[in-house]
Amino acid sequence: MQSVFDAIEKALEEIEIDPKLKSLLIENLMFKINQKVNMTTLSIKLQTLYEYEKHYLELIKEYKEEIKFANTIQEDLRKERAKFFAETLDDVSETLKKAQVDDKVASKWLEELVNSYTKSLDLSSGLIEENTLETIGKLKKDTKTSIKESELKEDETD
Repeated sequence: MQSVFDAIEKALEEIEIDPKLKSLLIENLMFKINQKVNMTTLSIKLQTLYEYEKHYLELIKEYKEEIKFANTIQEDLRKERAKFFAETLDDVSETLKKAQVDDKVASKWLEELVNSYTKSLDLSSGLIEENTLETIGKLKKDTKTSIKESELKEDETD
């Protein structure tokens, strides 16, 4: 870039011109060249981003069923958790009362049931989340790989 500016200055040295005008011309040319370079750089960055997003969308379409499946499993797990606390726990508590189980024993048993069930649901949720994050990671990796490959192909054709 500096060599372009040097060439401009050298060319203007050969022309008799007011130093202030010469300085303004150089500044104006430098500004326009910088602007053009910045626009080109921005254009390249935007094109890369566009390609990345386009490929990411294609991968999402490709993995649509897996994404739906993961979402459905998470939704089912949330519903199961809500049902347990809204219905099942009440049913178990009523059954223990009908069976005339001592209140302290029933309370301890219910506490252990809640802890056990919560741990089980948390474990299931963790496995689902891990699988989901793994799938998302694979999508991102595939996208980055594809973009890099397309950039290499573009560089080879240039």
